[in-house]
Amino acid sequence: MTVGGCNNDPVEPTPPSPGRPFVKLPRTLIVYMSAENTLSSYASYDSLEIAQGLSNIGQDHRVVVYIDDVKSSRLCVGMREQPLQLVKTYQGNICSTDSADMSRVLNEIVKVYPAEHYGLILWSHASGWIPSSQTTKTVLRSFGADNGHRSDGNNNGPSMNITTLTHVLENLPHFDFVLFDACFMQCVEVAYQLRHVTDYVIGSPAELPGDGAAYLNLLQPMCQIPTNVDRLLEYYVDYYLNGRGRVPYTGAEISAIRTDKVEALAAASAPYLQRIFSGRRSPECGNVQKYYVGPSQNHYTEFYDFKNLMFHHLSAEEYAEWCEAYDAAVPFAPLTPTWYSAFSPADNHICKIADLEHTGGVSLFVPSEEYARKGWVDKYHGYDWYHATGMENTGW
Repeated sequence: MTVGGCNNDPVEPTPPSPGRPFVKLPRTLIVYMSAENTLSSYASYDSLEIAQGLSNIGQDHRVVVYIDDVKSSRLCVGMREQPLQLVKTYQGNICSTDSADMSRVLNEIVKVYPAEHYGLILWSHASGWIPSSQTTKTVLRSFGADNGHRSDGNNNGPSMNITTLTHVLENLPHFDFVLFDACFMQCVEVAYQLRHVTDYVIGSPAELPGDGAAYLNLLQPMCQIPTNVDRLLEYYVDYYLNGRGRVPYTGAEISAIRTDKVEALAAASAPYLQRIFSGRRSPECGNVQKYYVGPSQNHYTEFYDFKNLMFHHLSAEEYAEWCEAYDAAVPFAPLTPTWYSAFSPADNHICKIADLEHTGGVSLFVPSEEYARKGWVDKYHGYDWYHATGMENTGW
């Protein structure tokens, strides 16, 4: 079809701009990939999955993908009727874990691609709440790893503390959900810190395979309004449990935390945690489910399961009462009996949950003198969860 110009010559209509910039749509899903590290090749694969999954989302929904990998720092956008297209390549070196750079990128996205509802995926390496390193001397990290200089040889670049991440997100529109496509991020300390910026925190308390989330299937529930969190987690687990990925893994641990319920969870947990850790005590955790199963704890804690810890240290009556608050805060946790661990060479890298009934899919930090010597306990004092549960009364 053509339209007549001023000189009556036929003129082809201007194609719509990718992603309908500056038009407020019902949903903008933002995927933020910090991939200038050993995950760089996986970023390409996941962006291809996202491109293929666009056919499953609503007509007036858009997906914006920021990728910082060894190729470039770039922005892509797509919709159901539009392919995923490159709309911007950033000049110079963008550090995806620098608060100023992250804030600039995310604020630009919400300005150019406004929406009534936002979802955010944070994609990279990660280590839960553990304090990040802003040097290249250690792999200690919270969210992300940016090696810079188009490097994917290691993961030693700067990362971002969760407290810093919270400050960045506080200056953006409220998110329906924040999904961490990154290892170890589903700890109660992180969810509590993010309670004012999102309705749900979704992630894994354990390792995730490099393949990460199954975007081909997950875009549809992610873009629904309201977000179909139950189906999102169901699809996520099905991808790994039933061997639908490129590699036939045996399962994946994932859960969703309702942030409007975490303050009540903190209040319900406070008297028990103060008792368990009183007198600067490290409780017996030999039988408590943990999610880090590597050879040492130089860069990670054990990431003990919160629910399983309480099961082993409360009376039956106390545990039942506490579970009411926990289950309200963690309504979705389709855990699988096993998951893949690159850190653990035992049993072909397959780890197991010993007691599914009393395991909840959210980790909790158990302080110790070893971690105090590393300075981690002092860093823990900077988290809202520490103060909300009265942990300062325990000596830790």
